[in-house]
Amino acid sequence: MISFNQINKTYNKKNKALIDLTFDLKPGITGFIGLNGAGKSTTINILSGLISVDTGEVKILGNPIKAGDWKYKSEVGFVLEKASYLENLTGKEYLTFAGIMYNMDKKLTDNRVKELMEYFELPYDDNKQIKEYSKGMKKKISLSCALLNNPKLLVLDEPLEGLDPISINRAKKLLLQLKSTDVTIFISSHELGTIEEICDDIIIINKGLKVFQGNFDELIEFSGLSVEEAKSISLEELFVKLVGDNSEKKLSWV
Repeated sequence: MISFNQINKTYNKKNKALIDLTFDLKPGITGFIGLNGAGKSTTINILSGLISVDTGEVKILGNPIKAGDWKYKSEVGFVLEKASYLENLTGKEYLTFAGIMYNMDKKLTDNRVKELMEYFELPYDDNKQIKEYSKGMKKKISLSCALLNNPKLLVLDEPLEGLDPISINRAKKLLLQLKSTDVTIFISSHELGTIEEICDDIIIINKGLKVFQGNFDELIEFSGLSVEEAKSISLEELFVKLVGDNSEKKLSWV
């Protein structure tokens, strides 16, 4: 569904965001994790067409993607960390407009908008504009828009950020249901507990370089832990072990 082949991206001629990044996305749900500034959002912005690569080849749904390409987006749902909205529209109006942009049948659009807004408990029949929405409500609109056209591939950047615990649980269940219908999901998140819980495969990136790709058991083996150590370790602990917080810094008053 996604293939990165030796992708390089540099900002301001010196800040190397991605360095020979290479991976093929496997079926199921893949978690994409790294520290702030590791290159996660750059990767997703390349997939969404917001920025172009310096060198290397990107394929989505088996086809090479170049600057200016857009047709592939009809089969991909995106949730971006810094999404843009038509904030003077209501949620219903915004999603209906998205359905028009997807060239969806009006009846199908109306049914899916209603179903998604009810699922995420968004106001359907009132006049509340998106600019009045909370951060969590806007995230639900992003998720609804990404799912509207029944995509084959979902690319999600911090899709659970700002959601309350009940909405997080509902979103996770939905992603697992989508996986069962052969939707491939690529999810970047700092919620490592969620990544461990729902993902089949994990890609770890650090300073623009791929550190690891594989499942949780393979990550344990890669880390060199003993059998006893591996019994109780979490993804968060493995992540820290690999990309490391070796700091001994302490606050003077703690």
